[in-house]
Amino acid sequence: MAAVLFLVSPFFHVEEIIVLGNSRVSDADILNRLDIANTSNILLLDTTAARRRIMGNLYIGDVDFRRDLPRRLYVTVHERRPSAYVQHAPGTFLVLDDFGRVLEIRSQKREALPLLEGLQFNRVQLGEVLEAANETDFVAVVQYTQLLTVHDLIHRITHIDVSDPDNIRILVDYTEFHMGSGVADADMKIRTIVAVLEQKPDINLRRGIFRMQTISSDFFFEMLQ
Repeated sequence: MAAVLFLVSPFFHVEEIIVLGNSRVSDADILNRLDIANTSNILLLDTTAARRRIMGNLYIGDVDFRRDLPRRLYVTVHERRPSAYVQHAPGTFLVLDDFGRVLEIRSQKREALPLLEGLQFNRVQLGEVLEAANETDFVAVVQYTQLLTVHDLIHRITHIDVSDPDNIRILVDYTEFHMGSGVADADMKIRTIVAVLEQKPDINLRRGIFRMQTISSDFFFEMLQ
C-alpha cells in the first residue's frame, strides 16, 4: 500500500518535458500529440501509445522517451526528410522521403527538391511507400535521392528523369547528367557530379550534358547549340 501511494504521489508528476531532434515539426505539435498533463505520473506513462500518437505526424519516423526522475521527461523525435516531388495529377504533388514514402500531398511545390519524372505508379497511400509500376526504376530513384541527400546535393537538383530506363537523367537547371540504367556505380557517379559542380559553380548558367553511363569512360562536357 505504501508503494502504491508513493507511485501516485505528486513526487512523480511530470513538471518538465524537453523535446529534442525536431526541426520541421514544432514542439507544440509534438506536445499536443503526446497528450500528457502536468499531473501525469512519469512512471506510468504509456510510451507505446504516446509514440503512436506522435508518429501520426508522417514527418516523424520514430520517437524515443527518457525519464529523468523524478519529474522531467525527454522526448527525442527522428524526423523523415522530404527528398523529392512526384506530380500525381495536374496541380497535385506527392512529397516523398528518401525511402519513397508518401509524406504529404500538396497543391504546389514549396521547397527546392527534385521533381521525379517518368515514374509510373499504381497506388498512392499517405504514410506508405509509393507503389511503383516499375520496381527497378523506383529502386534506382530511391537510391539516387538517398545519395544526393548524403552528399548535400538534393536541394540543387531540379529533376530526376526515369522516362528512359536505359538512361536515368539527373538535371541541374539546364545541365544534364546521364547516368545510364540501374544503380551500378551510383555512389561514384554522384561523387563525380559533386566534383563537377565544385569545379564549375556556374554550371547552372550553361546548357550541356555530362555522359556518365559507363563510369570507366572519359567524362566529357558537350555544349549544345
